[in-house]
Amino acid sequence: MSDYKVLLIDDNIDMLVIGERIFTRAGFDFMSARRGQDGLEKAKIEKPDTIVLEYLLPDLNGTEFLRNLATFSEYEEIRNTPVVFLTARPNFIENLDGCFRWGLRAFLDKPFGHRELVNIVENIIRMNKIKEPYESRQPVNGNIRRVKIARPLDDSEWFDDLKLATGAIEALCYELYSNEQDNNLSEQQKMDIHAIYSSSKRLRALIEQKSPVAISL
Repeated sequence: MSDYKVLLIDDNIDMLVIGERIFTRAGFDFMSARRGQDGLEKAKIEKPDTIVLEYLLPDLNGTEFLRNLATFSEYEEIRNTPVVFLTARPNFIENLDGCFRWGLRAFLDKPFGHRELVNIVENIIRMNKIKEPYESRQPVNGNIRRVKIARPLDDSEWFDDLKLATGAIEALCYELYSNEQDNNLSEQQKMDIHAIYSSSKRLRALIEQKSPVAISL
């Protein structure tokens, strides 16, 4: 991933030091900011491939950060930059569905493994690079719509990746839910995992129906 940039936004100096060590060792071009607005301005200049930020920042929370990124015209060039939240309190995330519409691709609970963070960022960058030339999020009357800006993806370029991704999500959710006692899951976490598992099954079934080539996972 040596050709890719990651921007980490966190007001905790220790986290920035750790983040720099994690991402530079993984081969990323690393940059950082301590406030949400500073991060937006740095992203506008540096155009990172992914933004990773602590959800509760001193000036903006993650939801406000994403809303600004998605709606203000000054950030139009970086509007499609995928975002990852880091949070010790996932239940504090406001308007989670809206966050995913505005560019959130994942959120990671603290504490987390270093390799886990790198894997998430690498996967998000690869997926974003596949679809980036063909799709753009644009604000329309305060809402976000997706606009095709070039030829549609050739089926062979994305069907297999989608099936693999949904199959992996489905399997992971099943494993987590099956071992709920060992994982000490809360009731809300159980509900969330079950909802993601069910959605992944439906999505994979739909992909199988639409796929031009039947490939068993």
